[in-house]
Amino acid sequence: MTDDSGLASQIGRRKLLALLGSAAVTGGVVHEVFGSRFTGPSEEPLVSVEGTPETKPDGENAPEPNGENIRDHGAKPNPTDPGIEAAERNLNALQAAAQAAGAHGSIYVPEGTYYIGRRGAQYEPFNRIGADGDMPPGISIYGAGPQASELAITERLQAGSHPVQTAFRYMDDVNHGTVVIRDIQLNGNYENLPNLRDSGGGSRCIKIGGNGDLHISNTHIRGWYQEAILGRDVLRTVNRCTFEDNAIADHNYSGGRHIGHHITTHASNGNPLKVTNSRFIDCSGSAIDVRFNAGEISVRNCYVTGTGANFCKLSAASLLDVRRVYHRANTPSLEAKLDDTPGHEFDGRQFIQRISARADTPPTVRLNDVITTNMTDYALQCRIDEMTIEGDMIAIAKTNMREDNEVIRDRGPGLFSDIDIGRLSVHECNGMVFDLNSSSGTIRTLARNNNQGGLGNTADLTVETDAKGQEPFKPSVPSPSAVGINTASHSVVWR
Repeated sequence: MTDDSGLASQIGRRKLLALLGSAAVTGGVVHEVFGSRFTGPSEEPLVSVEGTPETKPDGENAPEPNGENIRDHGAKPNPTDPGIEAAERNLNALQAAAQAAGAHGSIYVPEGTYYIGRRGAQYEPFNRIGADGDMPPGISIYGAGPQASELAITERLQAGSHPVQTAFRYMDDVNHGTVVIRDIQLNGNYENLPNLRDSGGGSRCIKIGGNGDLHISNTHIRGWYQEAILGRDVLRTVNRCTFEDNAIADHNYSGGRHIGHHITTHASNGNPLKVTNSRFIDCSGSAIDVRFNAGEISVRNCYVTGTGANFCKLSAASLLDVRRVYHRANTPSLEAKLDDTPGHEFDGRQFIQRISARADTPPTVRLNDVITTNMTDYALQCRIDEMTIEGDMIAIAKTNMREDNEVIRDRGPGLFSDIDIGRLSVHECNGMVFDLNSSSGTIRTLARNNNQGGLGNTADLTVETDAKGQEPFKPSVPSPSAVGINTASHSVVWR
């Protein structure tokens, strides 16, 4: 049995764009034009569910430090990236400032664009922090604001001699203490770099090892070959940040066989990661890739568009708590940046995907006030082990635009061991709502309409009220202008 007509089950991606509409990206904000109701939230200011503004996470309330000014150590703005000599001068100044600041000190990047790089780095990151590296342990980095202060990777190095062009690596086996990165733009400049992949390399913004607590705020992180942040067990808070155009190069130079993510992290036991008030725009992989351990991860008050693989690849964690989040997987902006790779399309596949289990504790996914829309494949899948889904006020729309035939599914040995959802709406999907084999639980109210495949296979799931024909629910999510970077420094009062 089917609902009203859906999209054709097989549709070309260019034709799909013509049907869906168009979007322009200006200043990191997506302006979408669509005929249906799921075009993104209004520009009205967000009021949190608790009725109080979001507070800054721990570690971000410290006073502005007296960091070592990199200009005092020889740095000069080089906004046109004129040559390797200027980039090496700025990198040397950066490292001299860090040495002057000492272990667990801070450096300050004043207004200007500073391209950095060095000859002879080969497979080493440009800045090794700790462990007899280029900088002492635990260096914090501050700027005058993400549209004022910029560190960028020079295009003046060849891939054969410099295949790795990672900006910062916090070295392993080092106690870095509390590290803060804020009020700055960190630009990987992938559009102008050579093909690093064919030389066995790539670039990341920050690769984190050792021990400590890393807090990132009011920072624009864009244009890195691979993952922007490889966080391991050290990343603690990401607040008021914008991630943009990361891991595009890794996809394109590999013919779609390799992808990367905005954030790759471990779910640290006893040290939850909090991602708040942030904007994610276009990457070939996931907004957040959770790889190991059984800690907790919270994503609140975020606006996410253009995730090639999914919003979250969930291989670990005891809890993924997603609250007040708008997610749109497929966008014209992402399509325009990714090369056509038949058979390896990562142009907006899913919402949450569990295809591996790397922790002893199965995860609970808690969704409250969430919109997820425009997926080429299904929305939710558990393919291995088990996971629990709970929450309320969840709206799913426009899945299966290219393939598959279900919105929420289990596969193989995977199952949803307990589904406990108050209100869920599913609309305009090119497939059945459920294809479950052994999952169980309860949904109190399911609103659905214009789905091609009907209700589908519910296994041991109970739907108390099947409100076929009802309008979608309207979760409270932020507008794109309400999240992401502030244009000035951290001293601005946060919204």
